[in-house]
Amino acid sequence: MSKVTWAALVAATVMFTGFGGGAFAQTTPAGDPAKQTSPAPAATPTQGAQDDKAKAADDRKAKRAEERKAKREEAKKERAAKREEAKKERAAKRQEAKKERTESRPNRRKLCGAEWREAREAGKIEKGMTWPKFWSACNTRLKEQAAKQKAN
Repeated sequence: MSKVTWAALVAATVMFTGFGGGAFAQTTPAGDPAKQTSPAPAATPTQGAQDDKAKAADDRKAKRAEERKAKREEAKKERAAKREEAKKERAAKRQEAKKERTESRPNRRKLCGAEWREAREAGKIEKGMTWPKFWSACNTRLKEQAAKQKAN
C-alpha cells in the first residue's frame, strides 16, 4: 500500500469516528440540550402485527417440531414392538424344532437307564459292571440298531 493511500485511509477513519471535527463528527444538533434527545417512537400498529405474525410463525414451528418428535417416538416404539414380536416368534420356532428333534429319536440314555434298573433288580448285572460301562455298551448297541433301521 502506498503512502498516499495509507494517509487517505487514516484521514477517512479519523473523520468518521468523530475525531476530525468535521460534519460527520457532530451527531446531535446544537441548541437546547432538552430538545437534543427525543423519546423513542411508540410501536406502530403494523409493527405490533408483525411481532404477532412472527410469534405465530414461531409457535407453528414449535408445534410442528413437537409433532415430528412425537411421530419419531411412536415409530421407535413400533419398531421395538416388532423386534420383540419377531424375537418371540423365533424362540417359539426354535422350541418347536427342538421338540420335534427330541420326539423323533429315542432317548438312548433313558432306554439304557431303564435296562440298567431292570437288570440290577433282576440280578443279571455281571460282577464289576458299573453304570458308565453299561451305558457305553448299551449306547453303542442302540446306535447300531438305529443305523440298521435307517439302512432298511
